[in-house]
Amino acid sequence: MGITVSNTKRPEPQALASTLEALAARFGNRLITSQAVRDQHAHTTTWLPPQPPDAVVMAQETADIQDVVRICARYRVPVIAFGTGTSLEGQVNAPAGGVCIDLRDMNKVLEV
Repeated sequence: MGITVSNTKRPEPQALASTLEALAARFGNRLITSQAVRDQHAHTTTWLPPQPPDAVVMAQETADIQDVVRICARYRVPVIAFGTGTSLEGQVNAPAGGVCIDLRDMNKVLEV
């Protein structure tokens, strides 16, 4: 039947630590773990309570997204995409934790 919010589980602590270590090595200060930024990336306009991610990566190019997904997949850590934060149905919530990819700096059309 699939996975529902009620039966999701957080990544193992060591897997999350390894993920954050690999992301920090790749992204430096573009990996953010402060509570304020994490809370901002969990804001929705629904009745659901905010469920912040464990970290936020500020993507600047396609390769950034590929690297985040590759690293998170290696350790089985969830990934949440964040555009402008206008979620009406809780899509930016992270009930199982994980890493949010902030896409705000990817704001140019390169090819049509």
